[in-house]
Amino acid sequence: MSVKNIVFTADNNYMQHLGVTLISLLKNNANEEFKVFLFSSDITSENKSKIEQIAQPYRCSIEYISFDKKIFEHIDAGRFSIATYYRLLMPKFLKVDKLLYLDVDMVINGSISELYDTELGDSYVAAVEDAWSDKSYLNNLGLSENSRYFNAGVLVVNLKKWREENLFDKFMRFVKETKIRLEAHDQDIFNIIFDGKWICLGLKYNQYEKNPDLDKDMLEHFFTFKEIEDAQNTPVIIHFIGGRKPWHYRNEHIRKNLYWEYLMLTPFNDYKPDDKTIRNIISKNTPQIVRNPKRYLKSLINSKK
Repeated sequence: MSVKNIVFTADNNYMQHLGVTLISLLKNNANEEFKVFLFSSDITSENKSKIEQIAQPYRCSIEYISFDKKIFEHIDAGRFSIATYYRLLMPKFLKVDKLLYLDVDMVINGSISELYDTELGDSYVAAVEDAWSDKSYLNNLGLSENSRYFNAGVLVVNLKKWREENLFDKFMRFVKETKIRLEAHDQDIFNIIFDGKWICLGLKYNQYEKNPDLDKDMLEHFFTFKEIEDAQNTPVIIHFIGGRKPWHYRNEHIRKNLYWEYLMLTPFNDYKPDDKTIRNIISKNTPQIVRNPKRYLKSLINSKK
């Protein structure tokens, strides 16, 4: 059985959430052997110890990739952490030919073997199409209306091709020279440079909807009924997109409990949500029909379909 290469990028503030993603990966893939590459420039020795404590019972080695953050000093990441750009460094620092990149706001809910074994051929990556993209956004990026836009939270990466084509230099040159407003930052960069040269995966490999039942109408424009059904019933990877995450008290993701179940298995299990205030407790426990009548009615209508 070959070693599977996994890449995470995060700053020190996200080590708890990386710990949840990592333990969920390892517990649901206990028969696999992993080499984890962690790109970060500021992890404390205490947090390194906690991450290694999670990996120790499994066949999982961890390599920390450190670098000078000045390489990104000309980039404005807006509301995002500059750590989102760290994955641009993969072809510069890694010599492996294939890897699986994972965001660290995820829970791995099953085996990633089939995902990892995706045949990439001459494609740059395999990824899941992003249902939040629209024609106007694609036009703003200079992509055609027929282009497909992917979510970069889960990427099966043909790193050999990335190195052969010197993509690190191409990425950085693009960042410096582009006049395009990149709302999704490096995800936009990948979509622009890889336009048409990526493999589309099923939604179950990057289930990014907070409540698939409520967003079914939108998803049907991008995925088959079977793909939506698989993502709802047996998601392999659950991706907690958006600003309000499952570690926030007011988050209402239908699978939020999974984050907390895995968190309890890590050395970060003493965490308490910062936003668990009296005001938010009252708000959260107010019936949805009062808080958000439009969403409540939509869920009621969908439940009767």
